[in-house]
Amino acid sequence: MLLGRVARMYYEHGLTHQEIANALGLSRIRVTRLLAEARDQGLVEIIVHVEESLFADEERDLAARYGLRQAWVAPSVADAAKADRAFASVGAEAVANLIDRESVVALGLSTAVALVAGEFPERNLGASFVPLAGSGSGLVNGANPHELALTLARRSRGRAFHLPAPLLALSPESARASYADPGVGEVLTLAGKADILLAGLGGTTRGEGLLLGALDEAQRDDLVASGAVGDLAGRFFDTNGTAVRSDLDARIVGLTLEQMLAIPQRVGVARGETKIESLRAALTGGLVNMLVTDSETATALLA
Repeated sequence: MLLGRVARMYYEHGLTHQEIANALGLSRIRVTRLLAEARDQGLVEIIVHVEESLFADEERDLAARYGLRQAWVAPSVADAAKADRAFASVGAEAVANLIDRESVVALGLSTAVALVAGEFPERNLGASFVPLAGSGSGLVNGANPHELALTLARRSRGRAFHLPAPLLALSPESARASYADPGVGEVLTLAGKADILLAGLGGTTRGEGLLLGALDEAQRDDLVASGAVGDLAGRFFDTNGTAVRSDLDARIVGLTLEQMLAIPQRVGVARGETKIESLRAALTGGLVNMLVTDSETATALLA
């Protein structure tokens, strides 16, 4: 197999691209492409034995600026697929190292957390994964908290809990009826006693945040007028990280911001220009005390 021959000649025998090209009758460019393909197909696994983070200075500065327990920064690259993979890999390793045997991890619905779950390493942790809030309706792109809990439980040989309720009920009365369900109450009680919170952060820009997309324009305008700059697991907050109370808040089925603050390790997973305002507010207000982000977002938060 040509891919295997090229990979072994380069990585095991230390031949240069040109030496391999000469030996196999290939162009140097073809050898470069084959080596890249070998990595993409998993024929080659590169392990760098260096403990220091790639962005150690930025992580230290973020922790100092916002009083964080820890921060993890992934490289920002122009290629979207590579950027997702780098972000997910850094986040997955960070979260895996936080989880102890028998930990309870409360999960918020988020495409960013879904990326991290997809890269989570196979480990025998025996942890429990529970949603922070109910599920959204319609297409969820793998970001449904129940699906995230299942994925992480399978990869860690742990347990997944399902919250049988919508994230946004039709009315405050419907939300109260959901809370009265013993199954919902038990799961939310467990979530409130979690050791680790893992959630993305939504913004208030159109198209940002899974909950925001379920609201009409008038509801979004009311939230912004009330000072909302973002949400954590469906609970909106202002620039100080203080809860924004509204009729919408009474329809959410999930932990309140105050209940989330009782969870000792709160990991926010977010990146991108549209998340800067909500991230800065959540960090300043102490809604999260650990952060997974990328280098461009880190630079903006430190500016």
